[in-house]
Amino acid sequence: MPNDDDRDSTAALAALYAAERTDVQNILGHALTLVSVLVAYATVIGAVWATRPDTVPHYLIPVIPLPALLVIAWHSQLNSRVWAHNQVIFILEQRLLDQIPSIKNPTRLWIGHTSGRLVNEIPILLKERRFGMAAASIITYGGVLTIVLALTVSSLMLPIVVYQDWQWLAWTMAAVYAIALVLLAASYKSTFGVNIETMDEWAKSAHATFPDQFKTTHGYREGS
Repeated sequence: MPNDDDRDSTAALAALYAAERTDVQNILGHALTLVSVLVAYATVIGAVWATRPDTVPHYLIPVIPLPALLVIAWHSQLNSRVWAHNQVIFILEQRLLDQIPSIKNPTRLWIGHTSGRLVNEIPILLKERRFGMAAASIITYGGVLTIVLALTVSSLMLPIVVYQDWQWLAWTMAAVYAIALVLLAASYKSTFGVNIETMDEWAKSAHATFPDQFKTTHGYREGS
C-alpha cells in the first residue's frame, strides 16, 4: 500500500507531466498558426503577382521574403522548445510508469507522448529506415521550405532579370537571405541534437553563469 509520500510524489509527477504536455500542445498550436500565416502570405503575394503585378512597387520586391524568413526563424525557436519539453516528458513518463510495475519494457518505452514521436519525428524515422512514415513529415517540412525558397528566388530574380531595376538592392538582399538560410539550417540541425545529456549540460552551465536566475529552494546538488 503506497504511503502519503508516494501519493504526493505521484500527484506531483502527474501535475508536472500535465503541465509539460499542455506547454507542448500550446507551442504546436503556435507553430501551426505560423505555418498558416506563411501559406496565406505566399498565396496573397502569388495572387497579386499573377493578377496585378504593376501595383507592387519595384523597390519592395526584394524585401518581400523577409516576413517569411521571420516566420521560419520563430518556428525554429518553437521547434527547439518542443524538443526540450520532449526530454522532460520522457523522464516524467518513465517516473510515472515506475508506479505501475505491471507495465514492462519495451511497452513502457512508447506509452504516452513518446508513441507520437516514434511515428512522426524525421530523425527517428530515417534512422529506423521507416521511409514510408517519414514521407509525410518530409513533405510537410519540405513543402514549407519550398514555399520560402520559391518566394525568395522569385523576389530576387524579378528585379535582376525581368525589371532590371533596383538590382543593387536585390543583390544585397540575396546575400542577407543566403546568410539567414544558413543560420536557420544550423538552428534546425542543432535542435535534432537536443537530448537529456545536453539539457543537463546546458542547465548546469546556465546555473553556474546566471545563479540569480536559476535559484533552487534547497540549493543545487548533483543527483545520485
